[in-house]
Order: sequence, then C-alpha cells, then structure tokens
Amino acid sequence: MRALAFSGYGDPARVLRMAELPRPEPGPRHLRIRLAARPVNPSDLLFVRGTYGREACFTPHQSDGAGSSGWAVAGFEGAGTVQALGEGTGGPAPGTRVAVSATGTWQEEVCVPESDVFPLPDGVPLDVGCQLTVNPYTAVLLLRETALERGDTLLLTAGASAVSRMTVHLARARGIRCLPVVRRTKQARALAHLGAEPVLATSARTLTGTALAIAGQRRVDAVLDAVGGAMGTAALHCLRPGGQFLSYGMLSGSPIRVSPDELVFRQVTLRGFWLPEGMKRLDGPESRRLTGEVEAAVAHGLPGLEVAEHHDLADFHAALRRTRRPGRTGRVVLTG
Repeated sequence: MRALAFSGYGDPARVLRMAELPRPEPGPRHLRIRLAARPVNPSDLLFVRGTYGREACFTPHQSDGAGSSGWAVAGFEGAGTVQALGEGTGGPAPGTRVAVSATGTWQEEVCVPESDVFPLPDGVPLDVGCQLTVNPYTAVLLLRETALERGDTLLLTAGASAVSRMTVHLARARGIRCLPVVRRTKQARALAHLGAEPVLATSARTLTGTALAIAGQRRVDAVLDAVGGAMGTAALHCLRPGGQFLSYGMLSGSPIRVSPDELVFRQVTLRGFWLPEGMKRLDGPESRRLTGEVEAAVAHGLPGLEVAEHHDLADFHAALRRTRRPGRTGRVVLTG
C-alpha cells in the first residue's frame, strides 16, 4: 500500500517519501477506508516539521527499509469509500462514501474508529468531502468562541484563507461586521462579494491604521489570528478595550508581541484555539449538533471548499510547491 510517510521531522519536501506499508486491518469498532482524496492543510505540514501540537508515532515495519526509527504517515483528513468493518462495528456499510478525521490519511487505506467517520451527503464530491472535518468545524467553533452579537466587528488575519472565508460567511448571516485582512485587490473583491469590508494591507506596518480607518473610533470587538508575528501583533492593536484575541494558527512562524499595557490597562483577553481540544469539550449531543450545523452550512453554499488542483500521491512534490504558491485560491488535493 502506498503511503506518504517520513522517518524524522523536517521540511516536508525533503523528508516525505513514498513508502510501501502493509495494508491495515480494522480492529473492533473500526472501519477500513479506501481513500481517494486528501487536502494539503497547513496543519499537515506543521506535523511533518515537528512543530504541531501532536507528536508523530514512528512505527517500524519489516518491509519499509526505514531501520529502527520506522515511518509516520502524514495527513489529518480525507474522503473515500468504506471497505471493511471490524468486529462490533455498526456502520456505515461497505461502499458508503465517507469523510475521515484521522492521523495518517496520506496513504491509500486507513483504519479509523467508527466515531471518526462521517457519511457524505449525496452530491458532495470526494475532493470537497475530504475538506469537511477540519476547516468547517474550526470556523463554526471559532465564531462560537467569540460570542459576538449583531453589530459587533470582527477582524480576521489571513483573510483570504478557507477558514476566514467560512467564518465571514457564517458571521455575516448573524449580522456581524467582518474585516478580513488581505494583501491583494483580487482577494479583497472576492471577500466584498461575501459581504465583508476587506482590509487591504501589504505589511504589518499598514495594517493597524488601515483597519482602524475602516472600523471607526470603537475599534474591533474581536480578532481571529491565523498568522502570529508582526501581522498578529498589528491586529492586536486594533482591539477595543476589553476586546478578545483568539490565536488559532501560526503561519508566520513568529511570536506575537504583547505589551503588559494591553492586558492591564486595556483589559484585552488573549486565548488560543485548537480544534482537537475544542472538540474534546463537547459531549455527545453537542457534537452531533455541531455536525448538523456544519452539514447545514455546507448544504447552503459554505465558501472555502473550492479545489485548485489535484495531484496523485506520487506527485506530492508538485503538490507541496503549489501549496506554497502566493495568491492561490482553492485547496490542493492529493488523489490516488
């Protein structure tokens, strides 16, 4: 079975290899899924670099030639078809098209607990379905975390990202004013069509002034930051006294600089958000309600699920290059 795997952390373009691993067999209450599509997400690349919040499990295989260190398979979500059920598994039945949330989806087949499998609605293609278990849930929960009300103002860094576009779509439906930060006029025009008021800022030096000119004297009520570094710091300065700052990404790889004045005198609140931890806090009924909310949003045209390109697993170097391309719209999807 083909798998995109790595035997040690590092630059994905250098450490990922096409490995031949044994076909997995489902244990009790597990399913084996034949995957056909997998998105390339920032979290996948952080995982390979060793800078994600979850450590890789390097598993030795007799036939992999990796020595004692073994292989870890990349990828956190995908979509495909149920192939086999383990003992005591209630479904979905073989042949069902499903989305999968699991570690190690960049391989041809994967075994996962039945709780991590989501049947795809009719009409949802696999290259769209493979994106349903991370970004849409993140957008819905981020908006819940802010608890913003109609008329409040939300600033979003990485404003053209899939999560930001999803959040803008959901927030505008609730009467929340959205200021997504973008670098390009084309991105700003697309976000304006979603009802947002884009902040066109080519650098952190121009972000605060440009955003405040749009937001007005009251400043913004909340910031959703996926970048960190200088851009995240500039976004922090746009908050009103008592405003809230949620960090959910680290695209810049640099820290946010926070003055004690922000915390003491302006009473700004800073928090982090990570989807796995957010999901852990939900009980069964809450989790099902969240899934229902995500499914309804997708059915009503949730943006951010566009596909830019498809690449076979063997063509992963090209997929990685395309993922790093500035101004890309749509997700790069690994197939095969």
